Amino acid sequence: MVIATVFLTIIGMTAGFVLGERHRRDAEVPQAPGQTPTTTQVRETTRPAGGPLCPSQTRQTAARLGLSGDLRQVLRIVTDNGTTVWICQDQVGHLYYQGKTGGEKAPLVEGQNGLFLVDVTRQGPDEYQAIADDGNRILVSRVELRVLLARGGEQTQKVVSD
Repeated sequence: MVIATVFLTIIGMTAGFVLGERHRRDAEVPQAPGQTPTTTQVRETTRPAGGPLCPSQTRQTAARLGLSGDLRQVLRIVTDNGTTVWICQDQVGHLYYQGKTGGEKAPLVEGQNGLFLVDVTRQGPDEYQAIADDGNRILVSRVELRVLLARGGEQTQKVVSD
């Protein structure tokens, strides 16, 4: 019985080591285009975005919160309901959400028609999840904007331009 316990312990330790090494290796190696990550959520920290700057109001909000003011667009969408969403990335690769309602030409006013969130993860190619303080989950892709309400239910808007 002692031999069986030792044998099972060695197998468990080996499996744990192999899985840990695989996880570490997957986190270090960028995914090839079209290939999905091996985990369901990946914190985007591999390289800074090189796209256009995010809106000045977004950068000002980030600076006010003590974050990098040099936020670049990773994704920008406009929905059939007139909502505009930016997924922005700072110089070290952290992702941020900026949403605005009221139509594409409406001014962005944080706290009125604008929502800035820092808890953003990449879910797949051009798919992101942001979590609001109230527990609502916001899923953003090039196809749709979905809000999964913490109290139950969901709202979906189709993307009309990106």
